[in-house]
Amino acid sequence: MKKRILFLTAMLLSLTGFAQFSSNLPIVKLLINQSIVDTYRQATLLITDNSSGINNVSDPATFTSNAAVKLRGNALAKSYPKKSYSLETRLGNNSNNNVSVLGLPAENDWVLLAAYTDRSLLRSKLSLELHDEMDRYAPRMKYCELFLDTVYAGVYLFGEKIKRDTARLDLANLRVIDNFGDELTGGYIFGIDDEAGGGFTSKFAPPYAASSQQIKYLYEHPDNGTITPAQKAYIQSYIDSFEIALNGSQYQDSLLGWRPFAADNSLIDFLIINEVTKNYDAYRKDMFLYKDKLKQMRPGPLWGFDNSFANTSNCGVNAVSGFAYDLGSSCNTQSNLPSFWWSKLLSDTAFESTLKCRYSQFRMAGNVLDTSHIFMLIDSFVNELSQNGALVRNFSKYPIFGVPIINEPQPMATDFASEVSNMKTFIQGRLAWLDMQWLSTNCIPLSNSNYEYQRDYKVYPNPSNGLLTIVCPTDQKRLYTIRSVNGQMLMQGVLPSQKNMIDVQHLPKGLYLLLIDQGEQRSMHRLIIE
Repeated sequence: MKKRILFLTAMLLSLTGFAQFSSNLPIVKLLINQSIVDTYRQATLLITDNSSGINNVSDPATFTSNAAVKLRGNALAKSYPKKSYSLETRLGNNSNNNVSVLGLPAENDWVLLAAYTDRSLLRSKLSLELHDEMDRYAPRMKYCELFLDTVYAGVYLFGEKIKRDTARLDLANLRVIDNFGDELTGGYIFGIDDEAGGGFTSKFAPPYAASSQQIKYLYEHPDNGTITPAQKAYIQSYIDSFEIALNGSQYQDSLLGWRPFAADNSLIDFLIINEVTKNYDAYRKDMFLYKDKLKQMRPGPLWGFDNSFANTSNCGVNAVSGFAYDLGSSCNTQSNLPSFWWSKLLSDTAFESTLKCRYSQFRMAGNVLDTSHIFMLIDSFVNELSQNGALVRNFSKYPIFGVPIINEPQPMATDFASEVSNMKTFIQGRLAWLDMQWLSTNCIPLSNSNYEYQRDYKVYPNPSNGLLTIVCPTDQKRLYTIRSVNGQMLMQGVLPSQKNMIDVQHLPKGLYLLLIDQGEQRSMHRLIIE
């Protein structure tokens, strides 16, 4: 193998210009010397990821492994000039090589995601990062630049495949001998996709479908080749029970309804992230679910966000208004429509109330869905991709700006900066629309507010349209700040005494956040201006 590596490295260096090629991104080389197809073929994986942060094509590899690689994705994705790949790190005897790659937890199953139709190269990375910040496991991804033998292949996301593993989706290890009792109850990974495979069919067709449609759940772990008949029967019966309970007349009952079968906060966070991104494929493709031993079913981990954030105008999903789960109401001829779960869950009073509180907390200044925080993440990713010309190289290889691929909204962005700007504009509009649907004033904030401290304050009248009175527990000076729901600071000043009056009549009607700070203590209050 060593001789082959030296030979192919020499071939890389012989290519005009590549000897001077450098990147702040890791450089990944797959030496395969044959076409990559739908089944695994042996390869050699070389990665240059220098501690200096600058990687040259001519630099020796900092990581080397035997590997196997194959195409991934559906038929359409495989037809694009920039393709995605599944990758396994292997030992010399072709067995699994569980090893840390690019600082990610040790495993042997990896992916190289092309994001060919995403001209921002940001959509999946951003969505996964936001869900991770909601304290939900999301596959970890690192930007890199890829070579296939001597051919530059562009900017890719190298990262984790969804898999049961203590460092990934930490579920019980369901074995072929686990066919009864508690051991039979988990852990399962299954999902909804537009690909063929073994699984079972929902008893409930999707709403609005213009023609006969069925929703099929596909086995992921154990896969169709290893799952036993008893395990098949268990997981199908479990989902049947959940769906029957959710569809029943007592679905809101905590014991007789759907709650014994599914974790509500997981469902809520999954719904929030898919609606914030307005993912065209949400709930109907690339949707994973899992069930651990003796635990409820949960949606996730996230996957497949290339068609989010207004990247396509199919079915009008580029509009900032409307819900992704309600796709069928305006586009009933579309195949693979979302199931009835989401509209039914949102008709559950307690579920909707909890969702509004979680969304409101996520939208607070400095929190996960604070607009300024989302833009900070975008800018950091853009900076990472721009530092040493990776963007230029990628789009020189794939000149797709202005070239229609997936029914993009018109007019299309003509360059990367315009694409990112359009994405930010959509995010602002989307969050403003969701604020009108979900922002709640009836929730206790969950940020760094001290609740006992908060009860010591009186803020009235609230709603207010003129003078706001703030009564403090003592006459010590405090700092107050009024922010908009997207985190913009609108007013700031000192509360000099125990009883203070602030003129807020110049603020437009709407919802605001009032922060009162004294040393390390912070009190947060929702303020309505009418």
